[in-house]
Amino acid sequence: MVQLINRDRATMGLPPVALDEGPPTRGGQAHAEDMARNGYLGHWGTDGSVPEQRYTEAGGNDMVLENASCFTDEQPRVLDPTARVDVRNIDQAEDMFFHEKPPNDGHRRNILEPSHQRVGIGVAQPRPTPAEIPVPCFTQEFVDAYGTYAAVPGSMRVGETLQVAGALAAPAIFAGVGLARVDGPRPVPVAELNRRRSYPVPAPYQMYWPPGFQTPIPVRVDANRFAVSLPLSDGGRPGMYELSVWASLPGSRELRMVSLRTIQAR
Repeated sequence: MVQLINRDRATMGLPPVALDEGPPTRGGQAHAEDMARNGYLGHWGTDGSVPEQRYTEAGGNDMVLENASCFTDEQPRVLDPTARVDVRNIDQAEDMFFHEKPPNDGHRRNILEPSHQRVGIGVAQPRPTPAEIPVPCFTQEFVDAYGTYAAVPGSMRVGETLQVAGALAAPAIFAGVGLARVDGPRPVPVAELNRRRSYPVPAPYQMYWPPGFQTPIPVRVDANRFAVSLPLSDGGRPGMYELSVWASLPGSRELRMVSLRTIQAR
């Protein structure tokens, strides 16, 4: 799968990505298994999880963007722990992603994002039955490492102070820190998961900027390092908070989210 991704990136003159068997693969593997076990395709999990949550819980600190493919018959199955995947299925999955047409070409654009550096791969396949040919499910988890970040708790109480710190590496230049909030994850029926194909990353309800900008709490910046103490509260509501770090990058007029982590707030 990684070879095929890099073949397709090379058609546009883009550098290859490297396989990352750490957090991107661990998070992606969990999702591939969930899809294959339950017969759905999407970016939410049966437990209500989303890509950045799975990546965070697997130990990730950067920004993750997910491609996924699977069957959608909503039938429960048992996974094959020693599956041999037909190479034609791998070719077919990548071909489907890469040959999407605008405006429905999110997977293709993800593969062809110039800044991508690493990718995790999830693969899961049900046990074959006499009446079925086994079909695998795949995830591609693209991540871009632009810095290092101090650890944050996986769970907190609403209103507690969140300590945010890190350092970005060139060519990224620190721009700001954001907080978003969504309702906490809840189990989702498989039929509903098959209707939820696209997944929008939630926009921050509050951004925090360096001194000199209008901001409720200035972010301390020293060369490439940044730090700020923030109240974890969106009107005092519990839920899943999403902590983002934003940067400016060469060739882009818009700020880019370079890190996205989740915190469960009760």
